[in-house]
Amino acid sequence: MYTVTKEINARKIELYIVHENVTKKTISLNSKVSPKKEIEKFGKQIQNNKCYFIIGSGNGTLLEYLLEKNFHSKFYIIELFREIDYDEKYKDKLKNHNIYFYHNEDLNYIKISDAIRESFGMGIEILIHPNYENLRRELLHSVLEKIKMGTTTTKINNNTEKYFMFEWLIEPILNLSLSKEGKNLLDVKDKFEQRPIIIVASGPSLVDNLDFIKKNKDRAYIIASGSAVNGLLNYGISPDFVTIIDASITNFTAHFKNTKYTGPIITAGTTNHLILKHHPGEIYFTNLAQDSITNEVRPDFLMVPTVPSVALYSLLLTHYLNASEVYLVGQDLALKNGEYYASGVHKHKGIENLGPTKEVEGNTLEKVITTLPLASMLESFNNAVESIRKVNKQVKIYNLSTIGAKIKGVPYKNKNEIKLGETIDKSWISRTPIEKTLDYTNSLEYLEKLKSCKREVDEIVRKIDRMNSNAVTLQDLEKILKLIKKIRENKMLETHILNMIYSTTKSINNMFEYGFEDNFKTNSERVDMLIKLKFFVKYIQQYLEGLTDHKAWFEMDIDVSLENS
Repeated sequence: MYTVTKEINARKIELYIVHENVTKKTISLNSKVSPKKEIEKFGKQIQNNKCYFIIGSGNGTLLEYLLEKNFHSKFYIIELFREIDYDEKYKDKLKNHNIYFYHNEDLNYIKISDAIRESFGMGIEILIHPNYENLRRELLHSVLEKIKMGTTTTKINNNTEKYFMFEWLIEPILNLSLSKEGKNLLDVKDKFEQRPIIIVASGPSLVDNLDFIKKNKDRAYIIASGSAVNGLLNYGISPDFVTIIDASITNFTAHFKNTKYTGPIITAGTTNHLILKHHPGEIYFTNLAQDSITNEVRPDFLMVPTVPSVALYSLLLTHYLNASEVYLVGQDLALKNGEYYASGVHKHKGIENLGPTKEVEGNTLEKVITTLPLASMLESFNNAVESIRKVNKQVKIYNLSTIGAKIKGVPYKNKNEIKLGETIDKSWISRTPIEKTLDYTNSLEYLEKLKSCKREVDEIVRKIDRMNSNAVTLQDLEKILKLIKKIRENKMLETHILNMIYSTTKSINNMFEYGFEDNFKTNSERVDMLIKLKFFVKYIQQYLEGLTDHKAWFEMDIDVSLENS
């Protein structure tokens, strides 16, 4: 352990001194002679158009230096010691210069990943304040580990974006046949208010809590998150609702193609259209922040932030529905004897190779083993719970998993100690199959808008290709920027398409904000910009080509043909 004191030395220099209780060492976190010269030397390695994670702020001379220099870069200052802090007004001033101050204990993988994603196209570097290098390695290791996991999380998110870059736009368009006139979850919000909800995920501990679910099925709403529905059905339990947001065809074939569930689904436009098309029961819709299509057609739906898993979506729903308390079952976020899913849950090939694992804090155990994607998911849960508690400090969320990972702010609850109250009236929940009428009129209109957008982009690519890439004038740049401005006036492109290729779009935006400091005075700068802008436009062209030729549209054509026959 350590203590931190603030002192003024004989040179009238403000010092922060770390007293390490184990080694009995004392370490000044900034120069005792000239903090300004120390930071000026340190600052020689800082460049424009980069994103820096800097560990430590010392007595604040570093922050003043960054403000004075006004670099065209982003800075994330990670302070190890809570004793070193600044008022909100000063932090706002820092933010206005793209300098963001965090305490290490307030930072997690997801926040670091978000910072990296906001800096696409910029070089990423980690720097350590000169005197912080003298601290015990354990203190620095915790920060470096977070940055490493933040980088891993970014890679996972990028791979997910690339994998679903077509589906996240196509599925909401195909689902307009149901969502445009679909039921709004908000219309039944009063049924959930101040009622307990049991959220069932598909982790290994699901089977350990089946008795708890059966005992309380009349006293709480049972919501199965995605694949957990079959885990419950295989043990004779039919949930009241199933939540689904996954766009993948695997979600349909592995979990819902042959399911016997006929109750209502709570969903978003991003869900694979085959799940909703073939589901015999009622469907209640919400919006997801990443889904601009459904939100455009049905802005009255509840808006839920984009989340990486259906289990997290379920948790946020209980917040918006104002549940009295929430009990998490099967929400392990960890492995049990190497197993990812509970017995009875339908499995798919995607979980055969779980990849590297790591230890995290357990819910009741000291440490548990989890995968890197689950570790990132755990941080997403931590963020979500933190956000919920900022709005509702009285919220009651409990995790019943004895073998799972610890979610911050969610205490473990022994199932045998839980006593739920009166029976809930569930007579309004329909389990009767209903007949669906699929109307693809709106979907066909959106498809035509996509094709029109592609024709416009194709024409602009032809014009750009005629430019000389070896000698670029300012007039050439002006022409290409006008062309790009023209295509960005296309509502379909600006509102819906660029959202699907976020990393590429963000790289271009950062290039304009942080790059090219000399206003394109040299030919090499102009050529560099032309190359990057050509890549951007051609990337859009390739995306639109893959989008408009996607095989998913053919099923819509088949359905329309059947309707007309």
